[in-house]
Amino acid sequence: MNIRAASFRDLARIEQLYSEAGSGDEQALQLSPDHPVPQATLLRLWYALSKTVSSLVPFNVGAAGETLFVAETREGIVGFIQAQASGDRAGTLQILNLCVAATASGHFARAQLLTHLTNHALEHGIHRFVVRLPADHPLVGTFLEQGFVQLATEQILYSDDAPVTPQTARSVSLRAARPEDVGAIYLLYLRTTPSHVAGLEGSSLKVWQAAFAEGALTRINRDDVRHYVVEEPGVVAWAAIRPATTTRPTLLSLMCDGHHPRLREAVIDGVLRELPPGPVSSVLRHYDSELIRGLQHRGFVIYGTQILLVRDLASKVRYHAAPAPKKPVLVRAHLAQTVPAAETSPSLRVLSRRSERSPLP
Repeated sequence: MNIRAASFRDLARIEQLYSEAGSGDEQALQLSPDHPVPQATLLRLWYALSKTVSSLVPFNVGAAGETLFVAETREGIVGFIQAQASGDRAGTLQILNLCVAATASGHFARAQLLTHLTNHALEHGIHRFVVRLPADHPLVGTFLEQGFVQLATEQILYSDDAPVTPQTARSVSLRAARPEDVGAIYLLYLRTTPSHVAGLEGSSLKVWQAAFAEGALTRINRDDVRHYVVEEPGVVAWAAIRPATTTRPTLLSLMCDGHHPRLREAVIDGVLRELPPGPVSSVLRHYDSELIRGLQHRGFVIYGTQILLVRDLASKVRYHAAPAPKKPVLVRAHLAQTVPAAETSPSLRVLSRRSERSPLP
């Protein structure tokens, strides 16, 4: 079996593999092990509109940060895997699709595709891999066998139109976030996230910026995503609104300090007023249960549940640095000086021991 980079000539076969795997699942009550990994945030929401893989994920073969490999045998292409760098700082690779043919060759192609992708990423300095799967997807076991661990469970909420929220008793002042607010947003993340999740996803500010929210916080005021914060007096809430495109609806990201229920409800209402008209989707994790219930009360429905799996191959080694050599210091030399003649040394009385005893009287 040969694993190689895909070319434009392979797109027709890739489309065929994806369509065959998807059409087989429509007739079965459960997903088959050959069903492809869906798009990260919306599962198969938009796949129902068009049965082509091009409408589900952007296929830019050869584009920066885009990786697409195919598994080829004598029978032809029997599987493919697609991944892309997450965020501007390419330290994390997000697996978007893994699809194989329903044959014996396709069965063995899964592990080889994942292994080849891992080796390729390590050669380019990428050591963290992320994939999102439906909770009942048969490929969960395959990824776990390859060393992935479950980091969180995510709820996908969807609304056909941005809800119209009435004015609540308490209102908050939303302001546009600035690049200098990243540190305060990071502290809010540490307060609202379990330690075992933050330890892996946000071990440092730099790592967190590249991994959280698909790296959106590294591009504040530099793209079309609108960021908002609420201060009372420190940052107690953050929201990001990503405009809709032809392949996905508007995406809403939320993070709020949950110690004050009235503040949380006011933040939700204030953020929903900023949404443009049209379909809206939001992905919240299991520890954001209060935000999930708040959106459900405002017309959002849970479309699906997905599992966030992570594999980190970075080795943490304690480095014992040698002590730095001390810098030489110049001091004044002690030069010999002549003693003036006027100064005399103090007189000393020498007591000599008598060599013989005095005669007795």
